[in-house]
Amino acid sequence: MMLPLRSTALLVPILLGAACGSSADPSVEEPGAVERRVEVVSFDQLEQALGQDPGEGMLINFWAQWCGPCVAELPELIEVAEEWYPKGGRVHTINYDLMTPTSNVDGIVAEVNDFLDGRSLGLRSVLIYDEADYDRINEHYDLPGEIPVTLAFDKGGNLVDRVEGKAGKERFEEMMRKALGL
Repeated sequence: MMLPLRSTALLVPILLGAACGSSADPSVEEPGAVERRVEVVSFDQLEQALGQDPGEGMLINFWAQWCGPCVAELPELIEVAEEWYPKGGRVHTINYDLMTPTSNVDGIVAEVNDFLDGRSLGLRSVLIYDEADYDRINEHYDLPGEIPVTLAFDKGGNLVDRVEGKAGKERFEEMMRKALGL
């Protein structure tokens, strides 16, 4: 079961024309890593952050801590991120917790960090979307208005697969193979 968003959900643009990719995978905590980056971003900042891995296949997962199916799939998504990183696969997560009327920007970073720590979820980087125009993302990525949603993009930035609703490790691996052209 997918949960509806306040607006018509959203997705993230992939810009593969950005600068060189970083040497560290920002989506998965490496052993011994102590810091996690949780950042509130606008649409343009989201595009910039996702464009830091040009020439890599990637999955982008949209989730929120209030979404049961989203939370249930995160551990297996993280496993796939860890396993496929050495092969050029990247996993990015976009958090929608600011889409609820009671959330606030001031406390959301601490709230998401506490949530991930409390469940021992090894996400190293979480982008929290905060922009009034959610329709912009929905239209750009043809999002259904409900989460979880996971999109797979190939090395050229083309959408090659999508899952609307909860997925598991096997399905995430299938998506990553498509993203990497394997």
